[in-house]
Amino acid sequence: MITLRQFKATDSDLLLKYLNDAEVTQYITNAIPQPYDVEDAKWWIEHSRNNEYIKAIEYQGEFVGCISATLGDFEYNRSAELGYWLGKAFWNQGIATQAVELFGDTLFNNTNLVRLFVSVVSDNKASIRVLEKNGYLFEGTLKRASFKNGRFYDEVLFAKIGS
Repeated sequence: MITLRQFKATDSDLLLKYLNDAEVTQYITNAIPQPYDVEDAKWWIEHSRNNEYIKAIEYQGEFVGCISATLGDFEYNRSAELGYWLGKAFWNQGIATQAVELFGDTLFNNTNLVRLFVSVVSDNKASIRVLEKNGYLFEGTLKRASFKNGRFYDEVLFAKIGS
């Protein structure tokens, strides 16, 4: 069973552990500093405080990852881009699948959002499977859309429309 909650100051050490693991950060945004230090963790915890669009993922009472939605601007203000990651020890346990379902349901039921979308590096098969299990539909491939660690990646776009 997972819960989504606000970040706490006590999450700092695990943020450092998870976000300094190259396998965890392999496919996530370069907006997350590398290396990730104590000041980065403090900033994130403060930045996310009381933000309904940023949540810590907790599994069996332990902080294990993050899920967030970045709202669109102007005519895109009813859409948001979903992002999520988990510490490596928590991969392949259904935690991300549960988090995406719970967070998506919460957003569709408690905000004016009607569309959630995700652009995923095409090599990230586990994340693609999480989205498919949650009813996100493939919308297209963005060729050479991102550049990270010295190489270009194709990205696949998935979206889900709320009811």
